[in-house]
Amino acid sequence: MARLLRYGAYGYTLFIAVICLIPLPHIQEAPEHSDKMVHVVTYVIFTLLWFAFFYFLRPNSDYFKVSLIKSCSFAIIYGIVIEALQAALTRSRSADFNDFLANLAGISGALLVILVFRNQFSKLKSKF
Repeated sequence: MARLLRYGAYGYTLFIAVICLIPLPHIQEAPEHSDKMVHVVTYVIFTLLWFAFFYFLRPNSDYFKVSLIKSCSFAIIYGIVIEALQAALTRSRSADFNDFLANLAGISGALLVILVFRNQFSKLKSKF
């Protein structure tokens, strides 16, 4: 389980960096601002993966709040870094405050999921 969480969190983090920093063609048929939904979903998954990584790999059962703070903080910082790198390193991408807001919406969605399913996370952790 630990190895799977580690590979999942690290791999997904790298995947986001690669996808956000490589040049992508402009899609004419895409609805305006549809990329914001991609940001939301991406950061829901990102935050959930890092929460699981922090929470399930600590033996202390009272690590819920710390894991929540770490995962949300890391997701916010990572989103800012990716936007800054897009502005600094790429020609086809630019930093967009609306992308950052969509990232925050995704982090907030993950936070809501984690809080709603807190008891299930605790039960699952007790099995490890």
